[in-house]
Amino acid sequence: MLNFLLVVAVAVWFVLLYPLARHRLETRMGPLNGPLAVPFALTTIFALLPLVFNVPRDDGNAVLEQGLTASNHALIVMTGLTGLYLIARIAVDRRVLLVAFSMPYLPFTLMILVNGLSTAWSIVPSYTVYRTVELAIFTLTSILIFDRSDIERRLANLFALFTVAWLVATTPIILDNFAHGVVFSSAKHNLMPYLCAAHAFLVIFDDRIPHRRAHLLLAFVGFVIAGSAASTASLIAAAPGLMVASRHRRLRLLGYTAFTVYLIVFVVLMVGLSAFPALLDVVSVVLQKPPEELADATGRGTFWPVFIEATKDRFVGAGYAAGDRFIQLLIPTTALAETLARDAVFISSSHNMVLSAWAGTGLIGLGLCAMVLGTALRWGMKLDRPGRRLIATCVFFLILNGMTTPGIFQDWNINVLTFVGLLAYARIGALRRAPVGAATPVPAATAFGLPVAASA
Repeated sequence: MLNFLLVVAVAVWFVLLYPLARHRLETRMGPLNGPLAVPFALTTIFALLPLVFNVPRDDGNAVLEQGLTASNHALIVMTGLTGLYLIARIAVDRRVLLVAFSMPYLPFTLMILVNGLSTAWSIVPSYTVYRTVELAIFTLTSILIFDRSDIERRLANLFALFTVAWLVATTPIILDNFAHGVVFSSAKHNLMPYLCAAHAFLVIFDDRIPHRRAHLLLAFVGFVIAGSAASTASLIAAAPGLMVASRHRRLRLLGYTAFTVYLIVFVVLMVGLSAFPALLDVVSVVLQKPPEELADATGRGTFWPVFIEATKDRFVGAGYAAGDRFIQLLIPTTALAETLARDAVFISSSHNMVLSAWAGTGLIGLGLCAMVLGTALRWGMKLDRPGRRLIATCVFFLILNGMTTPGIFQDWNINVLTFVGLLAYARIGALRRAPVGAATPVPAATAFGLPVAASA
């Protein structure tokens, strides 16, 4: 009975109450146009630090039993420094905080607030608190980077700078794999393909961007070096993306239908590729991956049932981030360890965006997941043709690639950085194309129905 009431309450909130509350919560303001160098440097260092300095764990519960490692402390210090920088910026200009309540950022901001509330029922409250604070700090820092009046011109350059920084950080790994004849996925990274794909789609769809060939080459190199089978298969998102971006209603409906069908096929092949031996062999050769690894979805087919079994009765989840990271606290993993022939099991992520949302905040998380992605798609449709194509394709790519990666709902990561960049692109583009006389008060922004001015 309690679960039924919860389902009803969640449905009422998302269908009836949220549209009403959004008008009171939403802030309206022009581009933030804040400083760029410092937030970009802080965000880049935080994102890439685990690649150059990381103390590995062998046991999923080690952090609870043995405490934090030196690399954990380094990330916490970076989070603290970035938080102090944001506090200083907010003291100078309150819009830095209020811009997070602007559309289309608002649903993601509400998700962060709900993540914080999930501390009350989290299986590891301290972990949920830290991950929520980290997510809030670096999401706001990402907005500070991208929310500027010239983002349509600069987005490609910002993506390129981050890709170069990542390539430099992973150069030793890349060279070592090149020496062993491995080119594709020579520095495999589950999150970089989304940024590289978004970078490529941006310069393909918009012929106004200068140095398009150089940008496309860099995006291609980054994608090949970081890519995986799932990210490569996700590129087909461009086809339904182009159809959904059309002004013709029937073509848009066909695009949504095509994407739904492909998503189903994608998931079926992902968990059952072994049923198609010829296709498995071709994919194995092209992606330089062992057939056994691809057949088992690189292990995901083994531990996804563990996540589903552990969280099937938790309709509000097990706490943001903690539900993913500490699945061992919810269900005995002895059988899984025996299946994998290991002494212990260390599952730090479900490697599935939908499962991450469900494990963290349950039905609320699934609703927020749909709301965040739907809002991004809706705002993308306010843009010109290149913008519509970019946002639709990137949202579809994120969903497909999110079937095998944490996506944007487990913690702050490079996917979130890319997604915020796309939201900023959609927001500024929509403001620029708003009809004359529309409510886009740049000089005197409004927040929660009250006027807001930048602090002196």
